[in-house]
Amino acid sequence: MILKVALSPLLLAGALLLLPLAALAETPNINPGLWEYTHTMTIEGGPQMPPQVHKNQECITQADLQEAYKVVEVPEGCTLENLNMHAGGAEYTMSCIDETGTTMSMQAEMQFMGDRSLAILYSSMETPMGPMKIKMEIEGRRIGDCP
Repeated sequence: MILKVALSPLLLAGALLLLPLAALAETPNINPGLWEYTHTMTIEGGPQMPPQVHKNQECITQADLQEAYKVVEVPEGCTLENLNMHAGGAEYTMSCIDETGTTMSMQAEMQFMGDRSLAILYSSMETPMGPMKIKMEIEGRRIGDCP
């Protein structure tokens, strides 16, 4: 897994799409090793909360990189649109509706830069509490070899 997030089910669904994207003709521009990810989420609308920051580390192997891009896994209730994938990253838009009727539209852009990665997701949600806009930024950096 290249990126991980712990969020609401709809936003998590969009973020999980970042993990197993469709087959690429070339391996993503990510160097294997121990990676540290910083997830920063800000919310507009709904309950006011300060930015939520979470960090995690993960070992990425060459085998992970070769296997990570074989299948497009679109979460249930979601429609993937405008998918553009390349070794340097990916861009896509997606719309979802969950079992409670909450709707979400998402725009995502990922960049793979060898020893760094960046993903920015913009989401608009219509919830029972009213409209919400969420920005999630996931910065990754290679911090060394895997233990």
